[in-house]
Amino acid sequence: MDKLGPKPTKAYKSSEFLGSREARQIRVLCEMNETESRLKANGIEGTVLFFGSARSRTRANFDIKLQAMEEAGEDTTRFAKTRFMCEYHEKLILLSSKVARLLEQDRFKTIGILTGGGPGMMEAANEGAFAVNQNKSIGMGISLPFEPSLNLYVTPELAFEYHYFFTRKFWMVYQAMALIVAPGGVGTMDELFEVMTLQQCGKIKNKFPIILFGKQYWQTVVNWDYLVECGTVGQSDVDALFFTDDVDEAFEKIEKGLEEQVAKGLFRHGMLANGSPKKEQKRV
Repeated sequence: MDKLGPKPTKAYKSSEFLGSREARQIRVLCEMNETESRLKANGIEGTVLFFGSARSRTRANFDIKLQAMEEAGEDTTRFAKTRFMCEYHEKLILLSSKVARLLEQDRFKTIGILTGGGPGMMEAANEGAFAVNQNKSIGMGISLPFEPSLNLYVTPELAFEYHYFFTRKFWMVYQAMALIVAPGGVGTMDELFEVMTLQQCGKIKNKFPIILFGKQYWQTVVNWDYLVECGTVGQSDVDALFFTDDVDEAFEKIEKGLEEQVAKGLFRHGMLANGSPKKEQKRV
């Protein structure tokens, strides 16, 4: 029997190579292209995007956790400060469910509800969406040691986990048709200001509504008037933000924004940033 030479592993089947520094651009392309492929396969062309703290809970769950911490002798100082978020967590479930019911209409059937896939406010939004339609609750998570999985209310076929923050951020914003931002910390503010920057610079020329849910919180943690006074932010940028604590007000703002975009044909899929329908290969 003739002796055989080596049988090398194909490059695209080599876990060692694909996990190497040299293959980083391939991994980036995988995160970009696989997301697009799966969204298309599930009929998602637009999203209503929810941001917010990963630390929020319902009132019942907050009380249970607080009691457990006290009984274990743990320091509850920081945790106790988050009690105010219980109200917004529960309201976000209601708001998301109302939006999900709206998205059941034929004219909105290709729009899903999208979050970062984590706990807290993200879970609240996914919970409201999942209760209405278990097939359009999208979660785009990031690999973190303290978040081993996405929340229970994400549609399995629309559950994504990213290694690179920038690919996750791209897809979270790319098809957005409305943004609701609940109280949150550094990550939430990063995401909010990124969207504002993209709209301000014209990278997103479709000025979809930005709703800051938690009026006192958002008017306190950021001194918007002083930014305008100093000339570092334009009054029009602040006027474009919608501050509210009310579920119905937020819903009406979202509904109006979606109706305007649909009427103008401004679905993000297959469109240029200026909202003009173009062939996919000419997209920017």
